[in-house]
Amino acid sequence: MLAVAAVSCVRTVCADENPPEPAPAFTGTVTIATHYLSRGLDISNGPPAPQAGFEYSNPTGVYVDGYAAKIHYFGMNAEIDGTVGYRGHSGRLIYDWGLYYYYYPDSDPALHSNFAELGAKFAWGNGPVTPVLEAYVSNNYFFGAGKSLFVWGGADFACPAGIIAGARIGYITVEDNRAFIYPDYSTWMLSAAKQISSLTFSLQLTDTSMTRLECTNGDRCAAKLTLKITKAF
Repeated sequence: MLAVAAVSCVRTVCADENPPEPAPAFTGTVTIATHYLSRGLDISNGPPAPQAGFEYSNPTGVYVDGYAAKIHYFGMNAEIDGTVGYRGHSGRLIYDWGLYYYYYPDSDPALHSNFAELGAKFAWGNGPVTPVLEAYVSNNYFFGAGKSLFVWGGADFACPAGIIAGARIGYITVEDNRAFIYPDYSTWMLSAAKQISSLTFSLQLTDTSMTRLECTNGDRCAAKLTLKITKAF
């Protein structure tokens, strides 16, 4: 989420030229969605797909967050993610560096589902069009698939009535496709979101380059239209 704040002073010199630093912030969200997708793959079992998250952020730019989602994938029923990161900006460039960990509490240990990633996110803000680029690398990806790289980029567009439209395209490649059970593939998403008070309504159309034959789990790789309603706290 990108926020823009404007501060003005009535006189040439502000009443307080050295205002105190903002206090650390704690925020949370609860989401109900029709699907839960991971890089274009539907790892839920259809609606509902409840999700919840929190973030603790420090004025220095350091933050810690957590996220949990109900899933249905190879006997796994929950995904819990955690991040330690740093975000900031330099002029119009907004950046975010993070260490991510994905944990599946009821996974069969033989699946080697849990994994860590390093990620970087960049956005060029302060305009009606915001280009974005993200990249994630892992030394041992999902299902023990070895080294991986996922690149995800596109843009967000400020539209009338406060609607934010988005377009993304990405590509994932792994070292061991047999372990991953999927070939290297591309994925894309078109989205539209509207915030009303503390609620955000979003619609996402997502698909992958995989055929049904290449997709071990049938229609998990096919086009999905996902509706999300998110409540922020």
